[in-house]
Amino acid sequence: MGMKPCSSCTGTGSKVCSLCNGSGKFPDNTACYNCHCSGRVKCISCGGCRFKMCNTCNGKGKLLVFVNLKVIWSTEMDDYVVQDSSGLRMEKLVKVSGKELFTDAQIMVYPVLGFPDVSVAQASERLIRDHQVKYTMNSRILQQRQTIELITITKVNYTWKEKPYVYYVYGNELKVNAEDYPATCCCCSVM
Repeated sequence: MGMKPCSSCTGTGSKVCSLCNGSGKFPDNTACYNCHCSGRVKCISCGGCRFKMCNTCNGKGKLLVFVNLKVIWSTEMDDYVVQDSSGLRMEKLVKVSGKELFTDAQIMVYPVLGFPDVSVAQASERLIRDHQVKYTMNSRILQQRQTIELITITKVNYTWKEKPYVYYVYGNELKVNAEDYPATCCCCSVM
């Protein structure tokens, strides 16, 4: 309504006359001029209308209520790398791409079945299960995608000044990793 009952007069619109204490007459039996012998006077707080403007809604009768919601969009990603015997560190492989063998994108993906390497199928099942447990507690998964890539790694064994060395060329980007490259002080490079 935008109004609330006046708390000063308890919603009656009038109060007991303070001069005659509600009797309408003074002790000498003369008529009270303040309340005109009624014993009640108009409430000053509400002006006699019995209601006051509601301070909560400022007299509008409506409240604007909202919940401040903070939404964070994020892409969560986990990788599984099949152990290889090349000697190249696994963190290097995460930064390159390979030949895409399989991809699946849906609201919820299913584990890969029948893949020639059993460890890839097991990793697919484990990662999907882990994501369900980890991200459905306090967030919502909108889309899932799983991709299987074949990243080529070429291991090159060479000799320089009669000492054996190794470098790797890997990924579609043909990145080179030569951690023990012998001539770091000069302007030579692996081509």
